Amino acid sequence: MNYKIVENELLPIYESEKKEKLINARELHERLENKRQFANWIKQRIEQFKFIENEDFIRFNKFVKGDEKGFGNKTIIEYYLTIDTAKELAIVENSEIGRKIRRYFIEVEKRYRTIVETPKNIFDFMRLAIDQIEANEKEIQNVKLLSESNLKEIEKIQSQIDVKIKKDYCLASDIAEQLQLYSESGLPHSNLIGAIARKLGYKSSYKHYYEDEFIAVVTDVSKGNDFWQVYYKSNAVEQIINWFNENKEKIEYTIIYQKNTKKGIKGEIKEKGLKIDDVCYKININ
Repeated sequence: MNYKIVENELLPIYESEKKEKLINARELHERLENKRQFANWIKQRIEQFKFIENEDFIRFNKFVKGDEKGFGNKTIIEYYLTIDTAKELAIVENSEIGRKIRRYFIEVEKRYRTIVETPKNIFDFMRLAIDQIEANEKEIQNVKLLSESNLKEIEKIQSQIDVKIKKDYCLASDIAEQLQLYSESGLPHSNLIGAIARKLGYKSSYKHYYEDEFIAVVTDVSKGNDFWQVYYKSNAVEQIINWFNENKEKIEYTIIYQKNTKKGIKGEIKEKGLKIDDVCYKININ
């Protein structure tokens, strides 16, 4: 918790990001000169006065570092009280220091209320101005974070829209299915279609949004915003199919066993595929 000290005369008074004035219960206990152990004292007072957490007080764990070897490391529970809660704890002590601290709290509240309602001098105006600047900076930061979040959401929605709008476009696997081109594993041979696309000069390696008359590159929402997918438009699909049909016999190759092996007999087909720009793509041709 990052609280700044706004008053530090009789006892430090802290201010939260929400401009709430808070008292550190451990410091109050020490200033009241109470002889009881702090943990027992604060728990008993909370139960006695039925204080409500996150309304009358807040608590959180705080790590306290020991020596260089780590000896003495421990976690303690810190309590921060509203001024009204701290006033009750001060007056119940029934001591002169308790009454003095209570009057101090009342005076601080009155002083801040007067500054806000009727600022009287340049220092009051400066304090109000600084508070307003801090509030504005916080609001600007919140708006910035919200804008960044909204931008990501817009990009996600836009990607979904793009995919839906381009539902009549084809993936490489769709084109491979149309041509009945499958890899040895039995899946549509997308890599082969990509090779033909590059042969035709399509720019299919973008890692950001891109679109021309042949392809559109957008994020694949189903795989996350970092996965870019190439969609082929109808004229590109037609060109790829035409190119394949015109060049099929030129690029098709067959490798046969030259001698008997454990995997095959001499003269049998070892491998079938299609060769584009000296790259062989093993393929299962029906």
